[in-house]
Amino acid sequence: MRIITKDLALLMTLLVILVACQKQYTNYCVEGNIGKPDYTGAVHIIDLLTTDTIAKAQVENGVMQPVKGRLTDMCICMIEADDNSFQRYTLYIDKGTTHMDGCDEDGKLRLSGTHICDELNRFNLAIKQNVEDLKSGKRSEEEADSIGNKLIFDFISHHTNDMLGVNILTDIAVVSLPPELWLELLGKMNPKFNDNPRLASFLSETKAKMEICAQTWIGKQFVDFSVEYNGKKTHLSDFVGRGNYVLADFWASWCGPCRQQIPDLIAIHQQYQEKGLTVLGIAVRDEPEKTKQAISELDIPYPQIINAQDTPSTFYGIDAIPHTILFAPDGTIIARNIYGTQLKTKLQDVFGK
Repeated sequence: MRIITKDLALLMTLLVILVACQKQYTNYCVEGNIGKPDYTGAVHIIDLLTTDTIAKAQVENGVMQPVKGRLTDMCICMIEADDNSFQRYTLYIDKGTTHMDGCDEDGKLRLSGTHICDELNRFNLAIKQNVEDLKSGKRSEEEADSIGNKLIFDFISHHTNDMLGVNILTDIAVVSLPPELWLELLGKMNPKFNDNPRLASFLSETKAKMEICAQTWIGKQFVDFSVEYNGKKTHLSDFVGRGNYVLADFWASWCGPCRQQIPDLIAIHQQYQEKGLTVLGIAVRDEPEKTKQAISELDIPYPQIINAQDTPSTFYGIDAIPHTILFAPDGTIIARNIYGTQLKTKLQDVFGK
């Protein structure tokens, strides 16, 4: 009897271990309008993290027939036409049925039907409402920033174990949150995401950039750098920290959005130069001759640092342009990455209406 009992206990232990080691699959279904009413044919549903095709489905007049399968975790996917004529981002697939209802005004798929989709929709609605309240004057810029940061931080904090949290962290939070908050959230993410080499590499690179940004964020003192062109060195400190406000615009001749905001910067230069503001162009990742040609074409009157290349990225973590930084007369950073109405409002706060 003792031998039988021991054997039974051993068998039960092995069964428990076996069950624990088995992957836990969840069933999913995806269906609905992909926002391409003129398309009939096959599409691939591709996991954006692994780049694997997880399913193939048929579409008729823009409506995808239900496709079912099972996953070990929720995943973020795109829908790609079989003939490569279009791609649709971003499709969140989780347990249950994900329903697509065409695209919104930004070209993003409208999703519903799963817990993940419902949470994401509530989050997007709250973010949109916050922006509308700012535009309508119901909230100040500081209030809207604080509320927006809290919405993003809290949402990711509740999704540290799934790809939805990772996507918001690397898509929205990386350009919206102060770097200290972003780094704090990164530390909360499940270590399992490091098991994917592509994602681990991206997070590591982004972390390094955010650590640099943290050293040159709002409230920090400027960090000097020098640029050499035509045998002459120009320092950022030739302009910043010398008793004037400085609005630095990091741009390039090939950058369409950069060129589009130049007229606004020229207007700001003309409006505030007598009040103590220097607008400063800093050309990055550009050929000097093309920079000079663009300066002539756009008739830019304010000073320029030419041939900065990747130097600002090294010192300020700037990896996308246009990018603006507003410095106080003593070199303290007042604002970063603001444009349009937000920039004009900030300058009005500084110089008065």
